[in-house]
Formats: sequence, C-alpha cells, structure tokens
Amino acid sequence: MAYTMQTDLTGMHQVYNVSFPVGPRMPNARDDVLLVQTLLKLANFVRFTPALGPVERSAEIAVDGYFGPQTKRMIIAFEDDQKLHRRFFVADGIVEPSPKDGYTRSGVLYKIILMNRSALDASGWRHEYLPFHETTHPLLRQSLQKGAVKPPPSPHF
Repeated sequence: MAYTMQTDLTGMHQVYNVSFPVGPRMPNARDDVLLVQTLLKLANFVRFTPALGPVERSAEIAVDGYFGPQTKRMIIAFEDDQKLHRRFFVADGIVEPSPKDGYTRSGVLYKIILMNRSALDASGWRHEYLPFHETTHPLLRQSLQKGAVKPPPSPHF
C-alpha cells in the first residue's frame, strides 16, 4: 500500500513511498503502481529512442494502477532521464520501497526518492498536495492521506 513518509531529505519534508516493488515480475499492488504512474506523470519528461528521438511524454501516462507495457517503458525512460542528469541509482526497471533516509546500504538513492524529487521539481505545489488533490486517483489519495501533513491552502487549489 502506497503511503506518505515523513523525511529529512533536502527540500522534501515528506515523500510518497511504495510498500512493495513495482516492475516486471513484482507484486505490483494497485496503489503502489498508481503512485509510480502519478509521480512519472508529474515528472513530465520525454522518452527518447535512438532511431526516432522523442516518442512519448511521461505526462501522458495512463494512471490506472495496472503495470503494463507503458508503465514499464516509462520507468526505463525515467532511468534514462536520470542518467542524463548524472544521478547514481540501480537501473533495473524496478521501483522499490525506500527506508526513511532514502538511501541503500551502499549510499545510493532509491528510485522512488528520485521520482518524488523529479515530480516536485517539475510540478511544484501539485506534489505537495497529492494526498488531498481531487485529481489524484481516489484509491491513491486514500492511501497517501495516512501520515500526510496537509500543506497550507494554495492559490492553485
């Protein structure tokens, strides 16, 4: 079950985390997949292919809670995008739950933390309001509200 996690990571007082891995041959719990899809959508990056160049925007991902070909492509595209920004992480097509500090034992950030950071950087206030915003899928909103701190009213809300 996706959830809100309070943290001390630079620039983020709370992040949204998965309870189980999302990816090929993983549990793919519906609300965990919804979270990954939502963060990818908010991150708003472009998937490229060597032959065609830009072919798909993450903002167009279907947020349906089911791990399928599009979600798989966009996780891999997110990894490629993060490599361009010289971020160090395990590029395996799987989004795993993160502990509170956000780092693996070897000091590498978890992909879910990078997704939160990218979504926050690209969408600003929308990331902060995810557990409370009417456009967030109802199942995901219900999961994320537990433990979430509601930010002050936004002029965009």
